[in-house]
Amino acid sequence: MIYFVSSKNIAALKRTLGQEKKPTWFELLPQIPAEESGAGNQIYLDITGLTPAEQKKAIGLLKKSGGFWGIIDPKGAAEDPASFFFDGAGDYIGPALVKKGLNKKRFATAFSWTEEKASAGSVSKGANGTEVAGNKKNIKLPGGKFEGWKSIRAGSTGSFFFLFVSISGKTNLRSQIGEASFNIVKNRLRDVLQHNLWEADALLWMETEGNCLFLVPPRAANGKTVIEAVLKMILNCRLIGMEDLGLSFPVEFTFALHFGQTTFQAPGKTGAVISDSVNYIFHLGTKRAETGRLTISEDVPEEVFPDGLKDFFRNTGVFEGIPIRHSRRFIYE
Repeated sequence: MIYFVSSKNIAALKRTLGQEKKPTWFELLPQIPAEESGAGNQIYLDITGLTPAEQKKAIGLLKKSGGFWGIIDPKGAAEDPASFFFDGAGDYIGPALVKKGLNKKRFATAFSWTEEKASAGSVSKGANGTEVAGNKKNIKLPGGKFEGWKSIRAGSTGSFFFLFVSISGKTNLRSQIGEASFNIVKNRLRDVLQHNLWEADALLWMETEGNCLFLVPPRAANGKTVIEAVLKMILNCRLIGMEDLGLSFPVEFTFALHFGQTTFQAPGKTGAVISDSVNYIFHLGTKRAETGRLTISEDVPEEVFPDGLKDFFRNTGVFEGIPIRHSRRFIYE
């Protein structure tokens, strides 16, 4: 059964889901049903009209339920849809999908994807006894030059490098420099990243409050170029902070690189994207990557490591079933 929870928008949600008098595949509820979160059930929270505090409380209950849960956002109220996946959501329904119309098949697809994710990959034992999902070491990247992002059809599925980027100071940047200055720095940072990653054909694909996600073409040359560019930015972070961002205190970058598949949509239209790889790279970047380093998952093919730099990375355990490596730190004097 699919349960739709809406405390402030239930009439509109009824219209969105159709006018069935006695629906057999869903039920509308005014609050989260703690007893209905068993295997096979799905709970979707309509966040329309919820205050930040109400939303946080509701998501806390969903996380505790242990079952599948997702978000419905008919008015596009969420500034950071990816944050729901950080919290463990299995799906996000944005304004475009709500307008198009919702049906049982759409929710079954999201549920199946989550189930497949949980059981995907062959499992072996790592050096420390940890179960490790099968990796893609033997993957062959396509040859030739990348033909440009316009050559990729929206809605098609393909392989890409995913580059996560965030920047931080000793304390939260927003609280340290204020709202107005933070927005200026954020715009400057976007320009700096796009300039430094230009030769890798990197596409700024998603941007949240404090993080950026770039797509990089699945070519060895592009992968090598992006790794070199990232290491240069880590090395020059102090100069970038002062000269390019106009900050008077040191800042550091956090980078994470992964390789996988996703459905492609143009930047700004990614609200409906469901991808194991996108979910993983955000988790890797926010939960495991470290400031001042580039963290690379083992799903990134060996051939993209620039000549002479492979030893610059050291194995550092397993994250969510995939072995990862950290770059060594630069020493500043």
